[in-house]
Amino acid sequence: MKRLKIAVEGIASAGYDALCAVLELEFLSDGQIWQFYDVPECVWYEWRKTEAAVSFFHTNIAGKYHAKLIGNAMD
Repeated sequence: MKRLKIAVEGIASAGYDALCAVLELEFLSDGQIWQFYDVPECVWYEWRKTEAAVSFFHTNIAGKYHAKLIGNAMD
C-alpha cells in the first residue's frame, strides 16, 4: 500500500485502501507500521482533515478496529 508522508505529531506516513477498508500507519517513535482493518472510508477522510490527528486517532481508531503490526520502517 502506498503511504503518504504526513506532517502529524507521532505519525510518519499514512495510507488507505478503500477497496479493502484498510488503514496503514507508520509511527515516528519506533518506525512500526500497523494496519487497521474494516476502517470506514469516512473515518480516513475525517482523520486526514482534523487538526488534532493524534487525538482523533486515539479516540476514533486505536482500540476500535482490529489491528496488526506488519513491519518496522527502521529495519
